[in-house]
Amino acid sequence: MNSSSSQHAAFLNGAAYALAVSLYLYLLAWGYGQPFDAPYQLLQLIAGVLSFLLLRRHDLIAPWHPGQAGSTGTRVLIDWGWIVALLLFLGFFSRSAEDFSRVVLFSWFLTTPLLLLGLHLLAAAVARRMVPELAQGRSTVIVFANDSARVLAEKLARASGYRLIGYFDDRDEVRTGGGIPGVPLLGKARDAAQYVKDHGVQVVFVVLPDSGSRRALQSLDELGDTTASLYYVPDFFVFSMLKAKLGEFEGVPVLQLAETPFYGADGLLKRVFDIVFGILALIALTPVLIGIAIAVKLSSPGPVLFKQVRYGLNGQRFEVYKFRSMVVNNEADTKQASRNDNRITRVGAIIRKTSLDELPQFWNVVKGEMSVVGPRPHPVALNESSRKEVKRYMLRHKVKPGVTGWAQVNGLRGETANIELMEERIRFDLEYIRNWSPLFDLKIIVRTVVLVFRDDMAF
Repeated sequence: MNSSSSQHAAFLNGAAYALAVSLYLYLLAWGYGQPFDAPYQLLQLIAGVLSFLLLRRHDLIAPWHPGQAGSTGTRVLIDWGWIVALLLFLGFFSRSAEDFSRVVLFSWFLTTPLLLLGLHLLAAAVARRMVPELAQGRSTVIVFANDSARVLAEKLARASGYRLIGYFDDRDEVRTGGGIPGVPLLGKARDAAQYVKDHGVQVVFVVLPDSGSRRALQSLDELGDTTASLYYVPDFFVFSMLKAKLGEFEGVPVLQLAETPFYGADGLLKRVFDIVFGILALIALTPVLIGIAIAVKLSSPGPVLFKQVRYGLNGQRFEVYKFRSMVVNNEADTKQASRNDNRITRVGAIIRKTSLDELPQFWNVVKGEMSVVGPRPHPVALNESSRKEVKRYMLRHKVKPGVTGWAQVNGLRGETANIELMEERIRFDLEYIRNWSPLFDLKIIVRTVVLVFRDDMAF
């Protein structure tokens, strides 16, 4: 359960998946009589790296349940689909698909999920043979019921190696908001220590109760006289946290409340995707970019590109690029565009409606100032006013701003005419940061393309 063991487990999971996927490609090529030359070796390397980065978070010995939403099996299959999509994307734009046997590739794409299932079953069987308690799971109880306890119970139900048998609380199920659904109430909090001793409970989670820490500390003190593994769970719902985790600073335990999800391997994956997507977008859209530039130049006097200072990662300022959609004016940096805004040119109305004015921002992406997906950057003046009125507003700057974002594909594009709209936009931004995954980015990109010609919020 500690961070070090979790990191080791993630590394071993990723290495096992990467080795299996890479070796299977080699065996298929050999089986179909294909020479395993440079193109195949490069594909093997890329697939191995992607498998390590994307699949390492999936526990090899966790319950598989491929038909259940959110299960390990479902998430592994989804991430393999993401890997296949990325490989096809790279193959299409690099024109390297002709270097491979279609039979080998499609056999590999379609049957690898069966290989991953077999790898999981083998690893689970070996683990349960070597550690018998994994077969049933360690008996586990929760002390005190609240929102954090309910979330914890859901996580335990999906995790390998734990068997939740009940919970303790001094209040009845009505006063605890329904208790913990599907989990029996075993008694009062003061009964927990004796129950643990009598029944040989192996793991106890003490959740910070709504009434404060004194009761939790008393329970921890009583449970210290047992052989159970003890875990203390703060009430995470007190905070709006980003990627919260327990860490250490010079030997002092700290609870990290706000952090970017893009450190380490995930950050590398995000950056590589941004560079590849940004370059390919600029190349593929060159005729469109030239056509828009000519139309903007002919529509009204002034420059083709409009540069505006915005806040980026960690609140650092940068210049964002857009095709100019308004007549040259002194309010561009301070006043948001509104419906029927007389500053917008005829060409500008078209490119704003279809988001084509944002295309130059792919250069910001390549430069590393923006991402393809992320919270949209706001003008500095709007940023300064909003941060004073919206709680945790600046947490959106824990990641790079995006060309498109989760808020925008949920109808929050265009002018934020009141504080309620801004609060809703920030809620979606923080939801994106908390729940980021490569698949989430792909979902937002697809929804952006679909909405380009159907969005009534753009003007």
